[in-house]
Amino acid sequence: MANIQTYTGDGTTTTFYFTFPFFGTSDVKVSVGGATQTSDDFAIYPTTSPAPADTPYIGGRIDFATAPTTGAVIKIWRDIALERHIDYQPTAQPQSHQLNQDVNQCIEILKELAETLTNIVSLANVPTLNDLLSELTTIQNTIGTLATASSVTTLSNTVDGHTTSITNLDTTVGGHTTAINTLNGYDYVVESQLPTADNNYTWYRKYKSGWIEQGGIDETTSALACNIVFPMQMKDANYVLNITAKTPQSTNASTIHGCHYTTKTASGCTVITLAGNSGNWVAAEINWYICGICA
Repeated sequence: MANIQTYTGDGTTTTFYFTFPFFGTSDVKVSVGGATQTSDDFAIYPTTSPAPADTPYIGGRIDFATAPTTGAVIKIWRDIALERHIDYQPTAQPQSHQLNQDVNQCIEILKELAETLTNIVSLANVPTLNDLLSELTTIQNTIGTLATASSVTTLSNTVDGHTTSITNLDTTVGGHTTAINTLNGYDYVVESQLPTADNNYTWYRKYKSGWIEQGGIDETTSALACNIVFPMQMKDANYVLNITAKTPQSTNASTIHGCHYTTKTASGCTVITLAGNSGNWVAAEINWYICGICA
C-alpha cells in the first residue's frame, strides 16, 4: 500500500520519516512489533503543504521517546478519521483550498474503503477448510483405487529405458545378476569405508549377514606395543586375525624377525614386533586384517 511505510529498529534510531499525505495528526497510526503505539510513545511532526494547498500535510516524521529494539518492525500508516477538520461559518466566505481539502478528504477515504473491500474479496476467494478436506478425500480415493487395481508385484518400473515388472527387475550384486525378488538368497555389502588419512588408513566391508572384514596399517614403537583399535567393533574375540611386519623375517638383528599379538578383544588387539636374534621389541610398521561377525 502507498500509505504504509515500514522500518526495522536498530536499538538506537528514534526518528522515522513518512511521505504519504494526510489531513490531521489523528490520521497517522504507528505500531512497533505489531503493537499499536499511543500518543505517549511518540510525537508527530507534520510537513505542511505550501499554502494554500488542497491537502494540508504531505508527510512528516515520527519521534519515539525510546528507540525501538533491534529487529522490531516499525509500521507507519494512514487511517483517515471520519470527521470534519473545517467548520464553515454562515457569515464567512469559503476558501477554495478549504473546499478542495474537504473534497480530497472524502476521495481519500473512498480510496481506503475500496482497497479494504478488494482485500476482503481476495480473502473470500481463499479455499475453505471444507474445500480442502474435499480435495484430500478425492486424492485419498484415487490412491486407494490405484492400490486396488495394481499390486506391487505387477508394478512397472523403467530401468535404462526398458519397462519391466518389479518381480523381474534385474539387480547386479557382486558381479552376479539376479532378480530382485530372489535377492534374499545372497549376501552383499551394506556399509563400507575406504582408507584415508582422516581414518588412519583403516577400511572395512560390512555385509548384510553381519559378516565383516577390516584392515589397516599401524606402527609399533621401540618401547611400547601397538594398540590397534578397529573402526567397527566385533561381536566378540572369536575372529580371524592376520598381522605381518613391513620388513621381511631375517636372522639379522637389525631387521624384523617376527610379530605376534598379546591381547585380542572385540574392539581391538595389541601387537609387538621382535628384532633378529636379540628378542628385543623394535619399532615397525605392521599390516593387519581381521574377519568375523560384527557387533
